[in-house]
Amino acid sequence: MTEQSIAALQRFVDHHAADLRLAESALADRSGPEAARRVLAGALNYSFDLLDIFPDQYKGLGTADDGIVLRLAAQQAVAAGLAHEGLARLAAEVADVELVLGDLTAGLSQFVARLDKRVVGGRTVEQILGDRDVYALFAADVERQAQRHKPQPIDAGGPAATRALDELRRMVRHALKKEGIAFTS
Repeated sequence: MTEQSIAALQRFVDHHAADLRLAESALADRSGPEAARRVLAGALNYSFDLLDIFPDQYKGLGTADDGIVLRLAAQQAVAAGLAHEGLARLAAEVADVELVLGDLTAGLSQFVARLDKRVVGGRTVEQILGDRDVYALFAADVERQAQRHKPQPIDAGGPAATRALDELRRMVRHALKKEGIAFTS
């Protein structure tokens, strides 16, 4: 189970730049349902928060949590009616998130649904979706972030892998508690 979980997380890290671009492309479709666009904007905005669930300074895992959030947001956007090429594939990878997080996944999904209320870098989802200039700057920032992304390896061997997964789950539990979200783990 640990090997499969680390492999899933590493895939999230390795594909992060493409996933950012995919989510931004889906967000750019102004004909998409408002609820779907809000959740995607919240998840993309979250990716700029350096002190998110698992701070970006941590090699590999700092990006893995952003990948988890993008997959949960894609699932919610698809459920809200957004039909965009590739987004369904990202949403389907929530099965890998469940492999990694188990029963914490439902609580984290609630967390993701609330990201549209979060201010990151002085930007809100309201501003991103409601102001074309803010959106243009936001989209450019997403592209710059994708260009700068350099996949880092997650230590996949032995006890280090188990520690990494335990730490990720601990950080998710902490974030859920902080947000007042109930979970059963």
